[in-house]
Amino acid sequence: MSERAPSISGRLVRSSLRYLREREGAATVAQIAAQFPQHAFLHSARVDDGWIPLGAWLEVLAAFEARVGDPPTLRLLREMTRATMAAAVSTVWGTFLASATPDQLMARVGDFWSVSFDTGTLTVAERAHGRARLVVDGWRDPPPQVGAMVAEACAVFLARVGVGAPRVGDRVVNGRLEIDRAW
Repeated sequence: MSERAPSISGRLVRSSLRYLREREGAATVAQIAAQFPQHAFLHSARVDDGWIPLGAWLEVLAAFEARVGDPPTLRLLREMTRATMAAAVSTVWGTFLASATPDQLMARVGDFWSVSFDTGTLTVAERAHGRARLVVDGWRDPPPQVGAMVAEACAVFLARVGVGAPRVGDRVVNGRLEIDRAW
């Protein structure tokens, strides 16, 4: 039995493409999309809310990162994630976050994960005052782009609940993605 390939939320991809159009212009997005005729999500009028194969999205991201970002640091992906998460926080998650605390955010990490990725689960592995370590279980060796997206999203969420200058880092340890958060 073969393992199913991981997917990413179409809504997240749609928000990311919107950001790229605003930042780089429609012509740049069209040029990069032309490199990937096999990826229908790049050529439709509106990206579906369903799931998009993560591998396909990572190919597209790599092309954008190479053209206007910094592949070793994933600078474009990190900027884009902060911007799209800030938009989501002000709309979709705004009501919940209006009175949320960091502890309440940690209680919902699985919910935040499940609306973005269809593989693995995000859980709190360790908690201490002003610090938490999150881990992704059920997905061995996720790509570094996933860690970057989750780390940046965590920073946005923490900043939204009033944590000044949250520090968030990501790494894969023994095949398991870990996100360290301090506030």
